[in-house]
Amino acid sequence: MKKFTAVIACLCISLVLCGYMQEPKSDYIKWIDFNVSYDCLNRAFKAAPTQVPELLAYVALKNANSFKNTKNDLKNLNAAIKDFSLVEKYRDNKYFKYYLESYRAILGGIIDSGTGKLTGFHPIAKGRWYSCYDDFGNSRGYGFKRRHLGHDLFGGVGTPIIAVEGGTITELGWNRYGGWRIGIRSDDTLRYYYYAHLRKDKPFAEGIKKGDRVTAGQTIGYLGNTGYSRTENTNMKQGKPHLHFGIQIIFDPSQEDGNGEIWIDCQTLCRFLSRNRAKA
Repeated sequence: MKKFTAVIACLCISLVLCGYMQEPKSDYIKWIDFNVSYDCLNRAFKAAPTQVPELLAYVALKNANSFKNTKNDLKNLNAAIKDFSLVEKYRDNKYFKYYLESYRAILGGIIDSGTGKLTGFHPIAKGRWYSCYDDFGNSRGYGFKRRHLGHDLFGGVGTPIIAVEGGTITELGWNRYGGWRIGIRSDDTLRYYYYAHLRKDKPFAEGIKKGDRVTAGQTIGYLGNTGYSRTENTNMKQGKPHLHFGIQIIFDPSQEDGNGEIWIDCQTLCRFLSRNRAKA
């Protein structure tokens, strides 16, 4: 038995060395604190739309990712915009690489890196009112002790919900926490968009189903207040109608579900995307 185990171990090592088997990747990003301020994101996009991730990575490196001193952050940002060599000299810095890869993953479905064009859309349709505040990380009261890993946008029942980025519908149906919800995975698989608490009785846009591909700006559902129940098609007993909007970043398959999930605070992104709202 020991000889057999040794033979198998040697065979596996040989297969790895020959390229037939791959060792599990371990150097992917495990966590992101997306603290970028709206002022910095907005300024970087206006000044150099094709270099937004690089500029933001530079500022994050200089301020240890705090983005709390807006005046100083913008000073560093403006210096980098004026002289991009300030950014270039940090290309090999491990922290700069971390921030750069993180921001490229987050912004990749919203800003085209080649043209600098804003390709992402706000999740609430054009011409419809909404209100919001930064509630990421707040505690939740239903089910079990947990944090709020999204951004709530309050509006009227039936308000059309828009696909922020194109991709494939991987989840569509009822969830006891999110009610009627839709999950969309980006084409490059780095981002997963979660739209929850959709309208009772008619939550989804007509004809869409799991496995379909949707495009950015497409109407996918309607705002409601469902969820917090094991009984399907039930409105929450408390709270106002709203869309729970979440963005999950996925660098490795192990991060799709479980303790390795990365959810980011997308309040700044929603504010930024408010300039690009699609008609329903």
